[in-house]
Amino acid sequence: MIWGSREKLAAHRDAELRRLLVHAYERVPYYRKLFDRHRLHPRHVRGVVDLDLIPITSKQDLRPLPPGQVLDSGVDPSRLLTARTSGATGEPFVIRRTWLEDKRNHLFRLRAFASMGLGLGDRRVAVGVARRSDPNDRKLIGRTLRALGVAGSYRLDGLQEPELIARELRGLRPDVITGMPGILCRVADYLASNADPAIHPRLLIVGGEVLTSVMQRRLTEAFGAPVRQTYSSHEFPLLAWECAQTGELHTCDDGVILEVLRDGRPARPGEQGEAVVTSLNAFAMPFIRYRLGDIITMGEDRCRCGQPFSTIRHIQGRAIDCFTLPDGRVIHPYQLLTTFIAGGDSWIRQYQLLQERRDRVVLRVIPTEAGVSEQVRQVERAVSPLLGPGVEFAVQLLDHIPLEPTGKFRAVRSLVPPVSASNPA
Repeated sequence: MIWGSREKLAAHRDAELRRLLVHAYERVPYYRKLFDRHRLHPRHVRGVVDLDLIPITSKQDLRPLPPGQVLDSGVDPSRLLTARTSGATGEPFVIRRTWLEDKRNHLFRLRAFASMGLGLGDRRVAVGVARRSDPNDRKLIGRTLRALGVAGSYRLDGLQEPELIARELRGLRPDVITGMPGILCRVADYLASNADPAIHPRLLIVGGEVLTSVMQRRLTEAFGAPVRQTYSSHEFPLLAWECAQTGELHTCDDGVILEVLRDGRPARPGEQGEAVVTSLNAFAMPFIRYRLGDIITMGEDRCRCGQPFSTIRHIQGRAIDCFTLPDGRVIHPYQLLTTFIAGGDSWIRQYQLLQERRDRVVLRVIPTEAGVSEQVRQVERAVSPLLGPGVEFAVQLLDHIPLEPTGKFRAVRSLVPPVSASNPA
């Protein structure tokens, strides 16, 4: 991580980019073939100024390839940490990184949290989707910090009923709560509609999906604390974090090169564009000029707060819809997705989870093979009890799943208007 002037940061980025390109060309078959196909060599790229010489890569380019094509030839895949994502397109994708890369990402996040107001002695509670621990993750940093009494960190299952989450939060009395805004909004709605004692953290930090102005207002009113947002993805564990002074988001310039492209050119401040990202901390499985699929608004080249980081102004990426059911429950789609996006989804090439009516949810699937009736029955048996007897659930096998009129694909969608106090169920 780099502290200091913008000039020092720029020099660091150029040097790290050159090192990454040489590494990828020499040791990652996919990039060697990509560069050779376009008659490009790492020596042609002096730094960020020449980044547009490199072709853009997408998840669709990498996903079908075997690990040996996208990984550093010098690493043992069995020793890498893995992150499995359902993906914004509904196509499962596995990201691999070394233990050291993972811990460096963790340090980037800790720096961002500290910048937003997390103190050394604060008790932090993360409310999110529970994931199995990776056997290759020794968690030395977390254990060391806890042993020193520097930081107290706890995790809660965000797919529990909001009442249970609220009860656990009261018991833990966190100074800072982190989580996805959709999950925390369910807790906020519970707190707003019940006379239970309030929960008063000093700060909420959210990420993982778009924080809308409505969500931010609901969270601020329910918890009585400011809400700061981070911007990240499975491929890039930290892209940006909110500046407490300006409200724009600092780009993690010493960890990633974030391009915002509009019609193929760099977007100007205030213009929307597509996010294309290069990780400066991914050598085991490089991501170089990787199309992320998000639309964001470009900010200033340097934040007005005086930090050396560039900024983004808004994130227009997809907010994940919640499902409102006939009995009044509001469930997060991840609660349904985790029943089949958890390692047993090799038969699914693409999916879309769609709430057509309050009493009907459909999982549209493009299968990778024929004869998947047993897999379909397993999904139906897992999902139906979560929805309850008053909701019909069906799996539809399709040859294609249509795009939105805007040309976007939404892996999760609800056609049911959200319930509000002025529009009761």
